[in-house]
Amino acid sequence: MSTLGIVIPTIGRDSLERAVRSADQCADQTVVVADQCTVEAHYAAVQADVGCAGFARNVGAEHVWTEWLGFCDDDDQLLGGPYRHAIDLHPAVDMIVHTAWHPQLGPIPRPGWNLEHGNVTIAFTVKTKAFREEGGFIAGPPRTFRGEDYEMVRRFIDNGRIVVLSPPVAYLIRPEENPRP
Repeated sequence: MSTLGIVIPTIGRDSLERAVRSADQCADQTVVVADQCTVEAHYAAVQADVGCAGFARNVGAEHVWTEWLGFCDDDDQLLGGPYRHAIDLHPAVDMIVHTAWHPQLGPIPRPGWNLEHGNVTIAFTVKTKAFREEGGFIAGPPRTFRGEDYEMVRRFIDNGRIVVLSPPVAYLIRPEENPRP
């Protein structure tokens, strides 16, 4: 079985504990990156003062020792079984785009998956080595990361990396706003 690390950037939201619990259900390593905030000592948090989730994800990725690397926002939740199962099903790919459930939009990517802004989320897992080779998340205009999830998926595809979609919902966006699908 492959090893999996999850990076969770946080700005100190109350929902962090839920995100960490969900990551711990499927990951061999969970790295919390406290970006311009402090978190409870029982989380092995890395401190960062970067002011941007994409930069915080890069900081967390530096501390991951696992074969696979995934991400979870501090107000979201992973569904451990489907998330981990997708990794076990696709050991030879470079990236797995997991289907996320959005409170207003439903499943993302939406049926008939095509790569466009708004049709992918941070709900993907990458081989850690490939993530590092691709340079991690790259910012646009000064310190903006709008669409960093889209840009990462696009870069993997453009560079000939193997990217697959895992249809079962494995990631919940703001689950308190929407019951599980």
